[in-house]
Amino acid sequence: MASIAAGTRPLRIALVTSSRFWRGSSNVFAVLARGLADRGHTTTAVVAYDPLVGGFQARSLRVRKLPVGHTTFKGARALRQALGQRELAADVVLVDRARDIRLAAFASLGTPLVVVYCISTPRPPRDLLTRLAFRRVALTVFLTQQLAQRALAEAPFMRRAGHRVIPNGVDCDLFRPDEAAGRAFRRRHALGDGPVLLGVGALEIEKRWDLLLDGVARLARPAPPLVMCGGGALEGSLRAQAERVGLDVRFVGQVDTETLVAAYNAATCVVHTRPDEVFALALIEALACGRPVVASGGGGTPELVGDAGVLAPPGDPGAFARLLEDLLGDAERRAALAVAARRRALERYSVERMVCDYAALLEAL
Repeated sequence: MASIAAGTRPLRIALVTSSRFWRGSSNVFAVLARGLADRGHTTTAVVAYDPLVGGFQARSLRVRKLPVGHTTFKGARALRQALGQRELAADVVLVDRARDIRLAAFASLGTPLVVVYCISTPRPPRDLLTRLAFRRVALTVFLTQQLAQRALAEAPFMRRAGHRVIPNGVDCDLFRPDEAAGRAFRRRHALGDGPVLLGVGALEIEKRWDLLLDGVARLARPAPPLVMCGGGALEGSLRAQAERVGLDVRFVGQVDTETLVAAYNAATCVVHTRPDEVFALALIEALACGRPVVASGGGGTPELVGDAGVLAPPGDPGAFARLLEDLLGDAERRAALAVAARRRALERYSVERMVCDYAALLEAL
């Protein structure tokens, strides 16, 4: 990784997230923290819950646990004190959620602390308290042009801060085509040599996996087995739905990165049906592994996937099924999409590109 730009002093950067669980945005913060630290900056994650503490520690990153899980005076005061102490003494704080904006705004009052909001939600925050707190935000980083345009139109107060578009990135040396790993995953889960579908993400209501099961159930029988990587509150109801419609769905839970890479490489197609997804990290990982993708064409997904995947009308399981069936029956097209997917990931979604873009931005501040 490149070092700090000439003439720029090392920065002390805090990454604040009040998330309860390790999610895609947490992983991005971890990758960013590592990349910025490798450039010579000091990075510390500030979190509220033990799963996040463990996640950052497992990646050998500095982390502090503070009561920042809710917008309270106690949490705001604790964050302000921590950011002013010699151990942390941040110059810049990156925040992930609306409550993090509110907490960081209080912590920055009367200080030169720079607040950067990394928005990853489909809708911008618009409550009064966040609008007032947003006066302390110097810059908003959007994941896609689509999200930037929509958020600035829906929340004009956000225009008071500067903004940039920086897509997330993945390690394209780790997430890569690996036929041997894919074959081993198939053997481990008795998936055979036929078509296999893969869905990756939290089993939560906003992901709309119910639409995926509805779509797969419309395929010609027998439908290919569907592997689901991820855990969450909806696993029980999704299992019940799969049984009702007679689908072979393998719920393998949260898996480590090596297993996830193998799962991507085992898949004939990676499938994703959330209609308002801002930026699906799983889809970038699939592209990096050179996998054909069929996804709902809502939110930021068309900008993310481009011509390297197949996009279905949002919220239309019937159209999704028809497009998926066509792709499963066209090996030549799948091969062409696999090449385009890998190329797009290398050109647009590498970790190196993401870290360099953030570093240039923060160092300029």
